[in-house]
Amino acid sequence: MRRCASAVLPLMLAPLLLAGCATNAIRLEAAGTVQARSREAVTATAGYFDSIEQRRREAAAALVASDPSCLPATPLRIQVPITPSAPAAPLCLSGEAPSPGYTAFEIDIGSSPRAVLEPRIALIAAISDYADALAAILDAPKTDVSAEITAFADQADRLARFADFVAGTDLPNVNAAVANEQGQSLVALIAFADELAREARQTLDVRALVIERGAVVDRALASLSAQVRTWGRGAARNADDLYGNALFRTYIRNRASLSADQREQLAGRVFAAREAAKDGPARAAQVADAIDLAAKAQASLRDALVGRLTPAQRRAAARLNIDRITRALGLIASLASPA
Repeated sequence: MRRCASAVLPLMLAPLLLAGCATNAIRLEAAGTVQARSREAVTATAGYFDSIEQRRREAAAALVASDPSCLPATPLRIQVPITPSAPAAPLCLSGEAPSPGYTAFEIDIGSSPRAVLEPRIALIAAISDYADALAAILDAPKTDVSAEITAFADQADRLARFADFVAGTDLPNVNAAVANEQGQSLVALIAFADELAREARQTLDVRALVIERGAVVDRALASLSAQVRTWGRGAARNADDLYGNALFRTYIRNRASLSADQREQLAGRVFAAREAAKDGPARAAQVADAIDLAAKAQASLRDALVGRLTPAQRRAAARLNIDRITRALGLIASLASPA
């Protein structure tokens, strides 16, 4: 009888072992997808930043070259007409008062897209590791998520090097209350990540902390989304607007002395710059959409941890929200492809 029991036991355990292997395979596949998409997003945004930086330099050069009164310095003080009858006047000022019918205006090319978006991309990558950990707990409640939590804490700690970002001062054109909320929420997020890391090997403690204090992630992402959208509507298009206006000014001033081919080439550059000016807000909106999708995913994962779900429902919630995270990262990666 014992021999029969010994023979039957492996057969009874086999489905459980296979199920465990399948769960591990699913988890590894999901984690690998998130990590791969994170790398793609970071690589893509590096290319995007480089192209925008080049456009900013070209915009500054075109603005200076459009009028002999301008020097290659920043910020530039220019004068703009405030009455239709204002006589012709130099574009740039060198300390004197503006001409009659003009007002002085100071132009800076604006915050670098790299400086503005880089820490925000880093935050989304951190939230991706965090969401990966929550999905793993849902998929297998007793699983070890120390690797995912440690990655989240490491990413959150790296955010501290973006001092202006954490202080909420790197977007001066954004409402001060929103900026202040960003600073407070990011400090709370970094502290939350550090505390999670200390409890990383105790899944029950991680789960309790997420349920108790996970709303700090909501606040950080909500503030971030609002700021990116505001930046996109303003500073993100300034360089291309300036570039287009500078080229147009050059065209007006020199069209009589240019050949038809030269006028055609310059006009083409004007149209291209004005079209590109629409691109900055669109790309910033993509980043904000990605933030909103990541926010929805991690909030849904936290809600699933609180709820009384069957194992099948938990796994479905995990897979659904990991898919949302990977789509969010995919939106960011699409920045590398011209619209």
